[in-house]
This record gives sequence, C-alpha cells and structure tokens, in this order.
Amino acid sequence: MEINLTPSELVQLGSRFGISVNSADAEILCQDVIDNIQNLEDPYLTPTLPPTATENRSWQPPQKDPYNAIAISCIVPPSHQGTLSNLKVGVKDAISVAGIPMRAGSEIFSNFIPTSDATLVTRLLSSGATITAKTTLDELAASPRSTTSVDGPILNPHDPNRVAGGSSGGSAIATATGIVDIAIGTDTGGSVRGPASFCGILGIKPTYGLISLNGVVENTYTLDHVGIFSKTVENMALCLDAIAGKDEKDPASMQAAGKDDYKFGGYMESLQNQPPVDQITFGLLEEGFGEGVNTKIESKTRETIDNLSNAGASIKSISIPKLAEHKALKDHISYAETAVHWRARGAPYRKGGSADPFYQSTFTHRAQEKDFKLGRYYKSKLLTGCYLLDENNGQSYTHSQAARSQFTTNFENSMIDVDVLITPTMVGLPPRVEDASNPGFDTGRNTRIANLTGLPAISIPNGKIDGLCIGIQLIGKSFDEAKLLCYANAVQNFTSK
Repeated sequence: MEINLTPSELVQLGSRFGISVNSADAEILCQDVIDNIQNLEDPYLTPTLPPTATENRSWQPPQKDPYNAIAISCIVPPSHQGTLSNLKVGVKDAISVAGIPMRAGSEIFSNFIPTSDATLVTRLLSSGATITAKTTLDELAASPRSTTSVDGPILNPHDPNRVAGGSSGGSAIATATGIVDIAIGTDTGGSVRGPASFCGILGIKPTYGLISLNGVVENTYTLDHVGIFSKTVENMALCLDAIAGKDEKDPASMQAAGKDDYKFGGYMESLQNQPPVDQITFGLLEEGFGEGVNTKIESKTRETIDNLSNAGASIKSISIPKLAEHKALKDHISYAETAVHWRARGAPYRKGGSADPFYQSTFTHRAQEKDFKLGRYYKSKLLTGCYLLDENNGQSYTHSQAARSQFTTNFENSMIDVDVLITPTMVGLPPRVEDASNPGFDTGRNTRIANLTGLPAISIPNGKIDGLCIGIQLIGKSFDEAKLLCYANAVQNFTSK
C-alpha cells in the first residue's frame, strides 16, 4: 500500500485530533506512521456474517396513511410459530429489518436497505410475530416534536391538527388505530411514553439494557432504550417476554446482565399472580406535580390517585428537592454523545458490539455529500454537541455522567419504602402542529428521569381532557418489569374516564 504522507500533513493531522506534533518530531514520526500503515494487513480478507435471507419479505409505500404513521408497509413473516403468532407488529423505522428500506426520518439514510435484522427483530420473528409496518419518527429519533421527520408532521389520531408526540409517534398511532397489535419504539427522554400518553395507549420503557440496542440507530447510546406500545398489558408482557434478554452484540445488554439485580422473563406469568391494589404502595413524586403542569392534567392524575387510595392502596409523598437539575445532566450527555456518534460516522468506536458495515458506510458517504441536508432541529442539536466537545474537551460530559451516577443512587434510595412512583406522564396536552416547536411546557419533565436513571417506566391511559388523551406514569425499580406490569394492570381499573 503506497502512502503519500508528508511531515507537514502529519502536523495538521495531529492538530485536528488535538495531538501536538512539532516540525522536528514530524520528520521522525512521519516514517513511523507510514511503516505502521504499510504493515497493516487487509481486514476485508476476514469475512463477516452473511446477509439475512430476505426472499420471502416484501414492502411497498403506505397506501392510506392519514396521520403519517407508516414509513413503509411490509410483510416480514415469522421464522417460527410462538407466543406472538397471529399478532401484527410495527417497528420504528430506526430499527433494522433486513430487506426493508430504513430512512430513520432523515435524508442521511435515503435508499438504505439493511442487510441484517436488529436482534429484537430476530426475536420477534422467532416468537411468531409478523412485521407489517415500519413506522415514522422524528429525524434520527432525536426530537419530541413530531414535526422534524423528512416525511412531514406525524399527526395525532384524536385531533389531526395536533401532534402525536415524538420521536416514536408513528408507532403510537399505528397501535392506537389498530394498524398493528404491538409496536416497537425507542425512548431516550420519553419518546415511547410521551406518544403513548398523547395517543391514549400503553407505552413501556424497560430498564436500560434489558432489550438489545443492536441494529437500532443510535441517538444517545447511554440513554437509548427500546420500548413497546400496546393497547393491553397482556400483549405488552408477551412482547417483552419475546425480546428481553442479554445479547453479545450489544455492550449495554451485556453490562446489564452483569448486575446483581439483573433478571428477565416471566412477564406474562406474573400477571397471573396480580397483587390486589391494597397491597401496593405508591410514591407520589411531588416534583412531578405543581408549577409547570397543566392544572387539568394534575387534577385528573390526583383523581386517579384518590381512586387508588379509596380502594386501599397506600400513598406516600416522595420529594426529591433538586430533581429539576437532572435536565442539565441529560442534555449535556445527549448533546455530546450525538456529536461523537456523528464524528465517528456511525462506527462503534470504543463502545464495541456489532454494527452493520453497510449502515456505517452509508452514513459516511451520505454525510460527506455536499447536497445532503439535515433538518434544523437535529443540526442545531448536533452543532451544540460539537461546540461543547470543542470548548471544554468533554469535561462537562464527564462531570454529567459522574453526577448522573450519584443522582441515580439518590433517586433509587428515595424509592426504598414504596413499590412504584407515580406522576403525570406529560405535563401538557398535545400541542398543535404549528406550536410543536414551542409547546409552552417541558415535554420531558417527568419522563427523562427514567432515562437518566435507567429505571423502567410505563405510561397508562388516564382519560381525556377536551377530547385529548393524557397518561399517568409509573416508575418502577431496576429490572422489576414483572411487578411494574402488574401495577399498571391494577391502576387501569382506577383511572379517570
């Protein structure tokens, strides 16, 4: 391999990566670098896994899609019969399904067709599911607005003048309108629970690492979760039983499996042993209410809590005075990781795990094209991360992750005397499309807590206000999804109508 590298070019290369190289060193180092590169062997001589067979899969553009919920209509048949047989499943279009186009709501993946299935897709198909739709999302799963997709706004099925919530709005709509029985989304700050609340269905974000992120477009890796939408707790439990569990292709999954409290499975079975409501202690998280929360939403939420109390449930008030500080931690982490992922062009440097080489090469080539366009929201988020990385060399990120660990410990300690925490899911009503960029409330106020701590959380329908759906959120204990689903099942009997 012939390498044309001059000492002056080496000095410039070092400067771009923050490595000081003076002119004298460059003369010596230049030859060292050339020798290192020339001694490299061709990695392409070692084969990768063959592509997933896709001969029996088909797709087409959606036909009737009044709410812009479907990116691609498809038929991906099951590989085996199982607990999900006869169920139609929608998969967010940021999750790889081999042979089916994936855009992730952005121009960057135009004309991209994955060659392999995400781990969760393999598990769905092995359990008998048929995937019938790739669902729409905000650009690169990075916004709660429902208006940043390259395909246009994602509309609320209860009022098309309003948004469905982001970033997993398409999955929520497809479930709410019966296009699918179950849908898969992703949740980095509330992107499953928010749309579930706005669309009047169930939405769960499990414990971090419980569901593999292999084959999922990265937003903020240490905050990203896969979640499930359903109209029933039973279908949600069946789906979680099918896709939960460790995966060697995903480091987050393997790290989770090494924790002392790690457990998975038995979710459907747990519903057969439903505890009566008078044996459940709910922690009312005071900071989830009050200033900044729509008064009608708060009233409806407290009405449900009163119903639970009247039925014998124990209600304890829980206060975490500096809870609002968690927003800064989440934002610094998210901005920095988004920028790092972009700078790496999708390659899983240091993170490890498995990545589709075609995904990474598509990312690289499209990002380098001059006519390639990113939406304003994502570009501003990306550039903010770049500035933070450049300005403080990652120090705010390092501090935020360290503070996050302490925050999580304190938060979990606050839950010792309760079974589950309870808050409104969203603190405002679904905004009108034209107001989505500035809805007048903090969209992630009550939801991002569970992403920062990694704890499981579920949104449950809690009636309507002026014809618009709202939700009530339960935050559970680490890897305690079996109990969380039981608590959700119990709460459904006492929600506002």
